Amino acid sequence: MTEGSQKPKVLIVDDTPENIQILMGTLKDEYAILAAVNGEKALKLAVAEPRPEIILLDIMMPGMDGFEVCERLKAAEETREIPVIFLSSLDDTVNKVKGFGAGAVDYISKPFQPQEVLVRVNTHLTLSRLKQSLGEKNRELQAYSEHLEERVRERTAELASLNQVYERFVPREFIDLLEKKSIQEINLGDQVSQKMTVMFADIRGWTTLLEKMTPQQAFSFINAYLRRVSPVIKECHGFIDQFYGDGVMALFPGSPDDAVRAAVSMRTAVAEYNRERAREGFEPIGIGVGLHLADVMLGIIGSEERMQGAVVADAVNLAARIEGLNKMYGSSIALSDQTLLGMKDATRFRHRFIDKVRVKGREDAVTVYEVFEGDAEVGVELKEQTKPAFESGLELYYGKRFSEASVHFNQVLEKNPSDLAARIYLKRCANYMVNGVPPEWTGVETLDEK
Repeated sequence: MTEGSQKPKVLIVDDTPENIQILMGTLKDEYAILAAVNGEKALKLAVAEPRPEIILLDIMMPGMDGFEVCERLKAAEETREIPVIFLSSLDDTVNKVKGFGAGAVDYISKPFQPQEVLVRVNTHLTLSRLKQSLGEKNRELQAYSEHLEERVRERTAELASLNQVYERFVPREFIDLLEKKSIQEINLGDQVSQKMTVMFADIRGWTTLLEKMTPQQAFSFINAYLRRVSPVIKECHGFIDQFYGDGVMALFPGSPDDAVRAAVSMRTAVAEYNRERAREGFEPIGIGVGLHLADVMLGIIGSEERMQGAVVADAVNLAARIEGLNKMYGSSIALSDQTLLGMKDATRFRHRFIDKVRVKGREDAVTVYEVFEGDAEVGVELKEQTKPAFESGLELYYGKRFSEASVHFNQVLEKNPSDLAARIYLKRCANYMVNGVPPEWTGVETLDEK
């Protein structure tokens, strides 16, 4: 590249050759000069590569005057940013205003003062370069900003995805109950106390089923089961807090009606699953559900390195014990009297009193009810038909009139031989009729069930 090509390029536009020569003599040591004697040629030279960095433009020219040339330069995208300095002997304010209105950056009056011309050209060329540099920096900043926004969006999406992953292990509802916005706000020791219904549900005969399966089959089976019952719990405004192999422990912060509705719906989901299993040649499965309404404390336990959400309450153990009573009474859904009394509409679900028991590990007696809504239709109808006789037998039994009570329980069993609860009461009546009633008898049975 030659020395001349390295100099900034200046375009001089003037219809007087002498003026061009004067300006060339003034600027030639520092600038590469282009010259045009009319507006048309000036517009062509202005777009030629490399383009001029500054234009000295005469106003009074034949044909196209300097004002029009300047307006056309400013209207074209490729020449819009080139600074224009007007040259004219018209030194009045009106023409200066008109020139600035056309887009000029400065005004030099004729006759020229060489030092003034050089200073003005240098000044506006410096300003132009600073403007270009600022524009480039702004574009870089904008590009960086757009990149940063994209990174922020990516990071936000990443964090949202990470939260979703964490929520597979710590339920969103658990975080909400602790009044936290996200799992990132969780701290060791966070806790809250609230009345809610605890559900404990497990699969009947799980150990026997497990013996017939490979590890892969066992995991496939349990996950297939959980895929069907987990959405039911969520739809009924509950959430699963823990999985215990074949067991599920769920919490229902709202009305106990939600928990009972979930239990009934879970049995329906299992019935549908059994139809699929039958088509594939597998045996049907059954589930038992225990429900108990109580004050429970939820919180974060563990250490700073390893922590988890937990429910600290006797209600969990009691719900599990109540669930275990289902095996004894041949029921599928059992609940405490606290749960029944807490319901908004207990009549919506067909149910009956089962027993007053003292379960292992608990001093106070528990009154237990069975919900048989959701049982096989035949079983439901039989329990409905025999319910008056069953309740009459219970009244006589707790009144210590065991002989009369046994008549009613026999009536129940004649119509429904599979009613284990009626059979248990019949055996108790026979036992007290033969061996007598202990003086401290209150009707509460002590059970050592699993």
